[in-house]
Amino acid sequence: MPKKLYFLLLLGLSLLAGCSYDSEKAVKNGDVINMHGPVFNFDRFTQFLDRVEAKETASVRITNYTLDGNPTLYNLSFDGSVFDLEIDRSKNKDRGDSPRKLSMSCTELVADEGQQLFIYTLEGCEQGTAADSFLLLNILKEQIEDHEH
Repeated sequence: MPKKLYFLLLLGLSLLAGCSYDSEKAVKNGDVINMHGPVFNFDRFTQFLDRVEAKETASVRITNYTLDGNPTLYNLSFDGSVFDLEIDRSKNKDRGDSPRKLSMSCTELVADEGQQLFIYTLEGCEQGTAADSFLLLNILKEQIEDHEH
């Protein structure tokens, strides 16, 4: 009986470890990572923007981490005219009642430059019967200048 118990314990720990998505794994996967300050792999996002501007198909994954280190993944793709966004909160332990995954289509990606921030928002997003905007990413200007991405 103890062998079975150890096996089940090991299996459970393996499953829990497999569910995490830490920033090291996200960096290896090439995600654009927003850590509430530092933004890593920002060049991947600028490449995505360049392809969108050229009306070419493109995709990028943005991983936003909470202050507690819980990730929310934004899988964004562009087909030449429409943006499709999948929000994946399945690895976020503190998601509460939020659905594990949510998808929406949007018509426009708007880049605004404030005094201290670059703000990227998806506009004309349809989720079910509602149309709205969605804040995708905001970056402190100093973070872009201070970090290699």
